[in-house]
Amino acid sequence: MIDQPVALVTGGGGAIGAAFARHLAARGYHPVVADLDADAAATVADAVGGTAHALDVSDQQANRELVDTILARHGRLDVVCLHAGVPSGQRATEPLDLARYRRATAVNIDGVVFGIDAALPALSVRGGHIVVTSTLAVLDPSRANPLYTLTKAAVLGFVRALANPLKPRAITINALCPGFVDTPMLDALRPLLVEQGFPILTPDGIAAALGHVIDAGGTGDAWALVPGQPPTRYAYPPIPVPLMPDGSPVPELRLPPPPLPTPVTGRA
Repeated sequence: MIDQPVALVTGGGGAIGAAFARHLAARGYHPVVADLDADAAATVADAVGGTAHALDVSDQQANRELVDTILARHGRLDVVCLHAGVPSGQRATEPLDLARYRRATAVNIDGVVFGIDAALPALSVRGGHIVVTSTLAVLDPSRANPLYTLTKAAVLGFVRALANPLKPRAITINALCPGFVDTPMLDALRPLLVEQGFPILTPDGIAAALGHVIDAGGTGDAWALVPGQPPTRYAYPPIPVPLMPDGSPVPELRLPPPPLPTPVTGRA
C-alpha cells in the first residue's frame, strides 16, 4: 500500500485523461489510470508514476472490481475523475443508428453511473471528490450534436441531483463543461475552427480547471470552460416559486435523507 491520496481517472489513456493524471500526480496523488485501451493507460501511468488498469466503463461489475483492486493495493480512494466518453457518430438529421445510440449511452451515461456506484463506499470512508466531464453544449446547445448532448445532459442532471445526498459523507461532486478541446475527437471540425481563428481549449487547461474545481470546495456545480476565461461556475436561473390554489407560497417540503452506502475498505 502507498501512503498518499489516490485518484482514479477513467478514460485516462486519452489526451484529457492523461492531462488529468499529470495534474493530479503533480498535486501529490497517486494516479490510477483506467482505459479500455490498456496500452494507452500503461503509457500514461508509466509517465506519471501511477498504475494502469484496463476498464470498460459500461460494465458495472468491472467498475466495482477496479475499485476493489485499488483498495486492496492502495488502501484508499480520494478523487474520482469520470472522464471516459465517446462521440455519438450520429448526425442530427440522420435516421437513428441504434448501435451507435446504445454505445454512446453505455459509455457516456452508464460509465458515470457505474463509476459513482463503485466508488461511493470507498469515498465514504474519509470523504473525497468526484469530477465528471460533461460538455459546454448542455449549457449552450447552439452548436451541439444532439445525441452526444443528450448523454452529457443526463450526466449533469445526475451530478446536480447527487450533490445534497452526498454532503453528509463529505463527498463533493461537480461537472466540467468544456467547449472545443484540442483532442482527436475534434479532428473533423478542427480545420474549420482553425480557418475561422476560433480558439480551442487545451487538455492541460482542462486539467488545471479540474484542480480549480477541487480547490473551490463546492458541490453540484457545472463549470463552464471556454477559451480566454477562468473556470466559471454556471449560475442557473431560479425556478418559479410554487403557489397554493389561494396564491400563498407552498410550505417547504422536508424529505428524509436517502440512505447512503456504508463506508468500506473493500468488498467481500
